[in-house]
Amino acid sequence: MATLTRDQATDLLEDGHRKLTVLFDQLNETAFVRPATIGGGDWSAKDLMGHIAFWEEIALATLDSSRRGEALRLDQAFASGGIDELNAWNHSRKARWSADRVRRESEETHRRLIDEIERLSSKSWNELVPMANEKRIRLGTRLGQVLSGPKQRFGHAFAHLPDLEAYVKGSGRGRTRG
Repeated sequence: MATLTRDQATDLLEDGHRKLTVLFDQLNETAFVRPATIGGGDWSAKDLMGHIAFWEEIALATLDSSRRGEALRLDQAFASGGIDELNAWNHSRKARWSADRVRRESEETHRRLIDEIERLSSKSWNELVPMANEKRIRLGTRLGQVLSGPKQRFGHAFAHLPDLEAYVKGSGRGRTRG
């Protein structure tokens, strides 16, 4: 898969964020925090929002480590284990957070990520950065991997849209926030 440009990457991230936000905003607070409603699992809409933000946090950590010329070691930066364990660790961490805190921190993380990507030069975007396996990869490609969905780099939000859409259309619909 070819590396996307910074503009293409931020456009995809913003589009996914916007689509998720429209759906999240259709849920009242009770529906937003109701457990076991997303994707047939244990997650609430709040958990999904926190999950998306977590992977944006990892992308920000990837940017920080690349500036130092280091590979991001997820097992050192966040939690040991594979992706499922990382997601479980994050779910546990944010389960205690209020809905308002998850909303606020998710928005702040997203804005920070977009700002950081937009500030990168083309040279930095295409620079080879170290991986944990001692290989090197273009920074834009690495960020695309971190933020990928099953079919698209920078498309993580799109992987979760169908589950959230189904929940909002079903029993999850409540008064809109506001």
